Amino acid sequence: MTVGQDRFDEARRAWIADHHGWSTIQRRRAEQLGRRVRARQRHRAAAVPDPHDDTVLAPLWLRTAKSPAAQMEMTLVLIAAFAVPLGWVGGRMFKNTVVRLVPTTLRGYPIAALVWSGAGLGLLTLLLCPLVYDPSDSLQQTALLPWACAQVAAVPAAAGLYGVAEGWPVVPESRQWWPLTPPARSLTSRDAAEILGGYDLTGPGLLDSQRLNEPGERTRT
Repeated sequence: MTVGQDRFDEARRAWIADHHGWSTIQRRRAEQLGRRVRARQRHRAAAVPDPHDDTVLAPLWLRTAKSPAAQMEMTLVLIAAFAVPLGWVGGRMFKNTVVRLVPTTLRGYPIAALVWSGAGLGLLTLLLCPLVYDPSDSLQQTALLPWACAQVAAVPAAAGLYGVAEGWPVVPESRQWWPLTPPARSLTSRDAAEILGGYDLTGPGLLDSQRLNEPGERTRT
């Protein structure tokens, strides 16, 4: 397992583990993130986590769909693959591109921006289709244009849903519209003096300092 950059892996793993419910797909995601966290621990520290925890469920298409949960997940995946195959693939690629920007360019995953962009594109498609859509006698031509428009709207929507599925809501910045990372402020001499302290140019004294007598009233002894 390669050790990559930490992108809130442990927090996302805990969030998915708390919210995956009956979903075996989400359970596999939590196990993959946990495996990545333990690989990073082995790389940085001498303490070795239990290797038995590195077991990961097989992908969905390699599992035996006997349980109702696995059958339900397989049905949903087949419906999505039939309805928006290009949008699904494009959303996954766009998701990978956005994730690589965290945390250098983005402080979190912009879930709201992606989901609402998909909803806006879908609404725009519904409004413009009656104006430019002219169905013909061929069923293939009649269904091709709405299907192609659905692929475009599905790209940001799928990327946003991937963000939720991969546990990014646990990062507070992911609730912002576009959480840009602020540029690093240049360190000035005044900032350096506040952090490190100013230079002390006073040399050591020649004689040890003595405490002065405190003034007061004289008394007879």
